[in-house]
Amino acid sequence: MRVMKRLMTVMVVMLPLMTSCQSYDWLLYANPPLSGTKEGRQCAHVVFGLGPNVDMSGNQAMQQGSITKVSRVEYHLTSFQGMGKECVVAHGE
Repeated sequence: MRVMKRLMTVMVVMLPLMTSCQSYDWLLYANPPLSGTKEGRQCAHVVFGLGPNVDMSGNQAMQQGSITKVSRVEYHLTSFQGMGKECVVAHGE
């Protein structure tokens, strides 16, 4: 019985930590693959949903990587306890 109480206590303590982790990867735009491989990224640090917004169209990421022809644009979000980083990554030539 004592072991069961300890196990339940650990589970109750860990549950909020496990549910507060987020990690998303979304493909926003895709074309056939191109021969050149350049990458541009625009990232922002997020604290409890507040912070600078990233350009979901990928235009800023394309400018960062000097990309003229885009093959795909991806969105990545990783956060823990409301603090994390979101990025838009553009691939092309």
